[in-house]
Amino acid sequence: MHRNTIALTAAVPLLAVLAACGGGNTPAVETVTVEATPTQDATTAAPADAEQQSAEPDQAPITAAPADAGISTITSHLDAQPAVVQIRATGGMRHPEFGNYVGGGSGSGFLISSDGLAVTNNHVVTGAATLEVFIGGDTTRSYNARVVGASECNDLALIDISEPEPLPHLSWSSDPVAVGQEIYVAGFPLGDPEYTLTRGIVSKAQASSEELTWASVDHSMEHDAAAHPGNSGGPLLNTDGQVTGIHFSGFLPEDMVRQQYAIDHLLAQNVVEELRDGDFEALGVNATPVYDESQDITGLWVSGVKAGSPAARAKVVPGDIITTLNGLPMAPDGSMAEYCDVLRTSGEDTPVSIEVLRYDTGEVLRGELNNPIEEDAAIQPVMSFVQELGDEVAEGGETAYAYESVVDDTESILVEVPAEWTDRVTSPYGEAGLPYIAAAADVHAFENTWSEPGLIYMGVDTTDDLVGLIDSMEFADGCTDDGLSDYSDGLYTGHYHQYSDCGGSGNQIVVLAATPNDASFTALLIVQMIHDRDVLALDQAFATFNYYTD
Repeated sequence: MHRNTIALTAAVPLLAVLAACGGGNTPAVETVTVEATPTQDATTAAPADAEQQSAEPDQAPITAAPADAGISTITSHLDAQPAVVQIRATGGMRHPEFGNYVGGGSGSGFLISSDGLAVTNNHVVTGAATLEVFIGGDTTRSYNARVVGASECNDLALIDISEPEPLPHLSWSSDPVAVGQEIYVAGFPLGDPEYTLTRGIVSKAQASSEELTWASVDHSMEHDAAAHPGNSGGPLLNTDGQVTGIHFSGFLPEDMVRQQYAIDHLLAQNVVEELRDGDFEALGVNATPVYDESQDITGLWVSGVKAGSPAARAKVVPGDIITTLNGLPMAPDGSMAEYCDVLRTSGEDTPVSIEVLRYDTGEVLRGELNNPIEEDAAIQPVMSFVQELGDEVAEGGETAYAYESVVDDTESILVEVPAEWTDRVTSPYGEAGLPYIAAAADVHAFENTWSEPGLIYMGVDTTDDLVGLIDSMEFADGCTDDGLSDYSDGLYTGHYHQYSDCGGSGNQIVVLAATPNDASFTALLIVQMIHDRDVLALDQAFATFNYYTD
């Protein structure tokens, strides 16, 4: 599996580096521009100051006999043009390192009803502030569009251009895809307003989707018809002009010919029916797997967020990198598989914990999507002790820690700990069998002296007396009391107590007691720090402690 890399020193936006099959910069054409209702965004956008292409539209308007709803008059691939659309998306975006910019991109789609419903890819439209649609290559008139429903896991979206006059549209094929089947890719590649139709065959009817980063589908169609950025969302047609697939990705392995992929029409039809009722298998983001090798960061870079979606309500913004959902690391192999597995396992409107890295500010934020208690619950920065305690611990540790995720034996809780803390206890604690993790280079020394760094993380029965739980820690005797503070990170709420110089050791200890939004248990976290890099370990523990979801 190839993993995309965040090009921190690149002079071009990450979006341009990672683009698959959305369009390039939007050509300058004269149209009747109508702003769309705030919806979504194109993934191949470039910064506003990027070099712009230009094209002079000299194509005459396409006219065709209108079709009745549900009945297509198109019976040949050669007659499909009046039902194929070009979609131009514009919106504000945020690069993980370089910050905000305004971009635009384009993709393709196709009408499926005479009243203006059209199908395209999620990555063409999600997050855009405006959507402008042109039908059949006619650039003399543009339509506004709203997104009826979208699915990032299936990379599909249903849009409505709300045209009162009947429009030509395509029908779905009813036959399974077959290897060797002749197909035609229709659309508007490279942002060009001129319609294209290219011929090829289906080379694999059920190709593996492991190399695809845009979605997580059971399988895809591999074909060899020429397609380019901007063909995304356009139909694959059989000779009868019926839709047999939806183009959504191209992949160029090293030293190999370009491979083209499409969504099987039988898979797509089921999803499109779901989209008539709104979003499906979606949190409302336009996301791409990324990997920063220098900092060992994996996640999903968010280029756009749909207004009103669970992600928007939680205050996820373009430029955030989603690092975990329900404690599960995102995109470790460069795919959307883990992301979509969480959504499909949790179900619609179910609370999902989220952690994001706001890369350009260096903040780690946590919160909960679909929070049933607070509709507008937002992700919040995780507590950082680096600046607060940096001068209060001894310098030490030749290198910064690398971290590993540790899960207790009951598979109830998890936390990331330094890889050097190889002595670990994960068996249940006490007669009650409470979930328990202890980690240090020497757990016995950590538990019995003031000079060994380490941590304890355990889950106890839910309690409202968090201060009493903290004060019950006997080790506080002989330590300087540095005070109690409130704690909230968007997912957990509670208190933490700081102690120092226990037994004259010069150490620092932080004890946290906090309860998640669902009040399912109370988390107790104890970290002892000796050197400055141990403070970083405390920050990592605060950023990652959670309940475990496989």
